[in-house]
Amino acid sequence: MIAAASARLTAAPVARPAKIARRPLRSAAVNVRAVATGADKPSKDALQDVASDASAVLQAKSQELLNYAQAKWEASDNKPGLVAAGLVGLVGLYLVSGLVNTVDHLPLLNKLFELLGLGVSAWFAYRWFFVAGERETITKEVSKLASKIGLDL
Repeated sequence: MIAAASARLTAAPVARPAKIARRPLRSAAVNVRAVATGADKPSKDALQDVASDASAVLQAKSQELLNYAQAKWEASDNKPGLVAAGLVGLVGLYLVSGLVNTVDHLPLLNKLFELLGLGVSAWFAYRWFFVAGERETITKEVSKLASKIGLDL
């Protein structure tokens, strides 16, 4: 009896017929087809124009930022102090990053901070979006910020 049971367990699995085995592959192949037409494909010239326009805008903005930084640097009287403040800021960023990483690996504090963040987010949403006077205030502030950076809302 034990030999018969072990023979059933070690027997090769029964193969499915080929028609049934290929059915999911056929349906997947039918659903994945895509048709490309000439109208869908933009011309290379149009793509190059868009890319060159975006590149020109990026170069102009970066040059503007560089000129602003150079003007501020030249106007500064305390250049060693600025360099020291920058280095202290980078070291502080590194230390705070390590502290946050360490706290994140503590099991209980990780979940506690997640709950705290969820609570603060819920409080913020309730305060600014569900109270009528506050909603108008944040709408004005967002509109003012958008107009300051050049967006038309």
